[in-house]
Amino acid sequence: MWTPGGDKVTYAPDKGERARCWDKRDRFFSCLEKHYIDNSLDPKELKRVDRDCGTQKKEFEHDCATSWVKYFQEKRYNDLVRQRYIDKLESEGAQPLPFKIEGVKK
Repeated sequence: MWTPGGDKVTYAPDKGERARCWDKRDRFFSCLEKHYIDNSLDPKELKRVDRDCGTQKKEFEHDCATSWVKYFQEKRYNDLVRQRYIDKLESEGAQPLPFKIEGVKK
């Protein structure tokens, strides 16, 4: 496990450290949204990310474990793509299934 700042440790972040991480993540993501940046990991977008949200990005990276930083950014982008696909399908008249699909049991 890595602490905020990238130091290796053998303990999980406590409640306060997690809350600080999530707050910095939310601030960074809010900045990305404000500047219409979808994928903050895309090499083509890195200059814009650093220019427009560099301070928030540094704070996010400082206060979150390295693995969390990558995970949160990937999840944000995947969630955006998924929601846009759902919105597109709904705009074309797609309807939700009238039943819930349960997981496949082995």
